[in-house]
Amino acid sequence: MNKNYIGTYGVIKKNGGIDLLCSENEGEGNIFFSILKCIEENDNYLKVVVIGKSKEHTPKIAIIKKEGYEILKKPKFDVGDRVRLIKYPNEKAIVRLIIWHEKNRRIYYILDVEGNKKRSNSWYYEDENKFEKINE
Repeated sequence: MNKNYIGTYGVIKKNGGIDLLCSENEGEGNIFFSILKCIEENDNYLKVVVIGKSKEHTPKIAIIKKEGYEILKKPKFDVGDRVRLIKYPNEKAIVRLIIWHEKNRRIYYILDVEGNKKRSNSWYYEDENKFEKINE
């Protein structure tokens, strides 16, 4: 049975190996610590784009072998989303980065918290539900 990879989100499989990919451009993003989105597929390879960097950066695009790609669920938030910290409801923030933590096998976010440098330097894991999207 063939999978349809286009539109899926994923990461390089643990122990996927450098020989499984080649970079197509010199855009921003380390492919091994990033969430990827599949934008094209053929028999053996996928074309993926690194997501999770700010919009003003040129995203890195790479070609990887299908067996080196592990599908994940879509991240809950996008770069640029406005969010509110649940513990500090008056503090608003913007999602600055989305990163894959390989050792813990989890997605985490770096936020720009308005007026709070300490919380801006914290890691916010997606599954801990410490912030929520706001519509402003």
